[in-house]
Amino acid sequence: MLQLNFFKRTAAIVAVALLGFTVSCVNDETPLQDEASYVAEDVISDFAFEDADDLAGLALMSDDAPGGGRVSDEPRVITIDDPRCSCENLTVTITLTPNSTPEHPVGSIVIDFGEGCTDPLGNVRKGKIIVNFSGRRFLPGSSVVTTFEDYSINDIVLGGVRTLTNVSESTEAAPEFEVELEDGSATWPDGTMATREHCFVRRWVRAASPINDQLIVRQCGDADFAASGTNRRGRAYTMTIVEELVYKRGCPIAVSGIKEFTDVASGKVITVDYGDGDCDRVITISVDGQSRSFEVKRRG
Repeated sequence: MLQLNFFKRTAAIVAVALLGFTVSCVNDETPLQDEASYVAEDVISDFAFEDADDLAGLALMSDDAPGGGRVSDEPRVITIDDPRCSCENLTVTITLTPNSTPEHPVGSIVIDFGEGCTDPLGNVRKGKIIVNFSGRRFLPGSSVVTTFEDYSINDIVLGGVRTLTNVSESTEAAPEFEVELEDGSATWPDGTMATREHCFVRRWVRAASPINDQLIVRQCGDADFAASGTNRRGRAYTMTIVEELVYKRGCPIAVSGIKEFTDVASGKVITVDYGDGDCDRVITISVDGQSRSFEVKRRG
């Protein structure tokens, strides 16, 4: 439950990103605007999937979801206690399989936003998020598989299969989840599409005070890249996490860590540095020996 509360910060981030995302140079020098747009597109796609993942997790942690001692395989309606799910036309249905038990729940959840559900921040979600689960999320070996049926957020249509697997060594260790996206796609209202596959591990590091909790993100140990795909202009790329990304509560983007994007055709490398731990909106983008600092902010 605490991890999901940590991830609620993602909802705020995606609200900012999807309602309008810009990167602005923090000085008067000519910005690397093409590269900045490249990074902005990655942020929007990434957090659109994170938002759906967060909703799936909240559904699984709902008070009337699996784990409440119920074993019936009859479909039933449950509630998600989150502002994004306050629409009257939203329905959330859970169905347990015949072999499901309270100790090891197995089944599916359908989060149906219908023809449109507007959250308090103005984001509009449509269609269905389908969640198949096996085991309790915070027990090693459990898995959650999320797919989409005509699902969109602010008319950006998502596709693909997102699998979250608990890879923690034990219940005593810091929780770790492997997050894999296969055949991922994000289609914008103008018809342009970005494709994406990724594999990374996120570890929840708990502090004495929850306000100091951190998420540490690294790429999967056996993966050549953290992500690969094509951008909206059809250019193939790979992304590597060079230094682990660190997220803190209340911070809009990672506070430290380094990513490298490589344009497959040209070999150009775009380095994105999130800083040294300060909770700000500043990133540094470097290409061909040129570096500029940009501020990530909402448009308007």
